[in-house]
Order: sequence, then C-alpha cells, then structure tokens
Amino acid sequence: MAFCPNCGKEIDEGDQFCKGCGSKINSEGDLDIVNNTEINTESVSSDNKLIIIPLILGIIGVVVGLAEGLSCPMLFGWINIMTEMVIAVVGGCFGLYLYHFKKEYLIAGIQFIITGILMVLLIGNMAFIGCIIFILAGILSIFLTKKYTVDNKRLLILPIFTVILMFIVALLFIGLGEYNQSQLSNEVSISNLNNDIAYSYGYYDGYLKGDVYFDTSLDYVSMEVEFLDENGKVLDTTYALMDSSVEAGKTYQFEALYMKEEKPYTAQISMKNSALDDEGPFYVQNVTLS
Repeated sequence: MAFCPNCGKEIDEGDQFCKGCGSKINSEGDLDIVNNTEINTESVSSDNKLIIIPLILGIIGVVVGLAEGLSCPMLFGWINIMTEMVIAVVGGCFGLYLYHFKKEYLIAGIQFIITGILMVLLIGNMAFIGCIIFILAGILSIFLTKKYTVDNKRLLILPIFTVILMFIVALLFIGLGEYNQSQLSNEVSISNLNNDIAYSYGYYDGYLKGDVYFDTSLDYVSMEVEFLDENGKVLDTTYALMDSSVEAGKTYQFEALYMKEEKPYTAQISMKNSALDDEGPFYVQNVTLS
C-alpha cells in the first residue's frame, strides 16, 4: 500500500497523479519535482479559455465598488462608506492576486464572495451591483476552473484577513470620526432662539425656532428637537432641519413644532451628519422654554 507524500491519500500502483491533491507521482512513488500547481494551471489554461472571465469581473468589481462608495449618500455614514471602499479595493485585489498569480482558484472564489458580502453589509443596496459582480466572479472562479482543492492552505489567511481588516479600518475611522465630531461642534452656532408654546383647547401648541450658522460645508445634516417635561421625560421628537448639502458661511432657519397635551419645560437640539443611529450627534444644546 502506498501513500501520496504530499497529502497522505492512498495511491494505487501505476498511478501517475494523486487522486487527492493532483501531484505528479514518479515511478518510485514519490512526488515529481514538477509542482502540482503548475500542472493544474497548465491543464486549466489549455482546456478552458473562459477562465479569463472571473479575472475581468474581479477588476470590474474593484472599479464598481470604489465608484459605489464615492457616489453613496453621506446619510449612510462616512465611516461605512470609507470602509466599503477600502474593502472593495483591498479585498478585490487579494482575489485577483490569488486568481492570476497564485492560481488558487478556490481561495480566489472565496475571497471574491466574501468581499461582495462585506460591501453590502457596510452600505446596503448602494453596493448591490458591486456585490453581484464579486459573487459572480467568485462562483465562476471555482466552477470554470473546476478547482475544488487548495494547494497552499496558508493563503486562506487572505479571506480571513479581509474580514478582520473591515473591523480594523472601521475602528480607525471611528476614532478619526470622534475627533472630527469634536472639531465640527466648534463650526456650528445657534442664534435668535425663540419659542411660543401656549395652552389652547386641551393642548399645548406652539414652536421653537431660530437660526443656525455653519462655518464649514457638510454633505448631510439633520437637526432633531426633543421636547421634555419637568422630569426630563421626552414628550415629542421632531426634525427641525434636514438638508443634503450645507454650505460654509451660510445661515439656515429652523422651526420645530409642538402639539401635545403635556406641557414641555425644556428642549434639546441635536445635529447629526449621518442618518445612522450608531453615529451620535456632533452638536447638542439644551433650551429652557418660556
């Protein structure tokens, strides 16, 4: 009984190639000096001219993923957008490297699929096209080449690293975002605040309005106003301002309407430059109502 010295699978007498890993076996039952990756690559390249398709799709996926991130509205959160672009470029390039240079078609397929999934997890449907392209590249990488084994298991670290990289990049951008948020609060000022909330026909009805000045440009901003009772309980929440493009050096008027049975005593004004709940406000101001 003989075994392949490369993968340990049992081989029959007279076998020229191992049925497990595809390594060439010489007459003495040992591995031939010819690398099995080269043998598999040669057979794949000569028998299947379509293997260039995943390579082309991988390149397109990188370009589309980058373009989707650049065109994604800031309401998805700039941290998610920037992380998506990094994953699209780095993850896609890893896939191309595995496919074209290392000829590890199975790992390349896994890499492409993981990259597409991570992009959608970060910015949702805004990365839909790029995700589909990468997943298609991954599926074709495996089935067009008919390579269902891994020659260099150490290269599996690249798909794993791509997932880890997403968290590392996100954490870096979160730290940078917190610093930018603290700086951004100094670029905003609210003035001319006035309110008129009176009791009439069983309801407290009125408004809180004023002016907000921005000393910097923002791609997205929303102002939320919470009306609170004397114990700090939120009675009502409304949006007083929402704009997709704020110009530097410009003053905007805002107005928050209130109509409830309970009397509000204070209001809290908060502004965000993202529609995501996990990204906090960059500006908060409490107002005592008259």
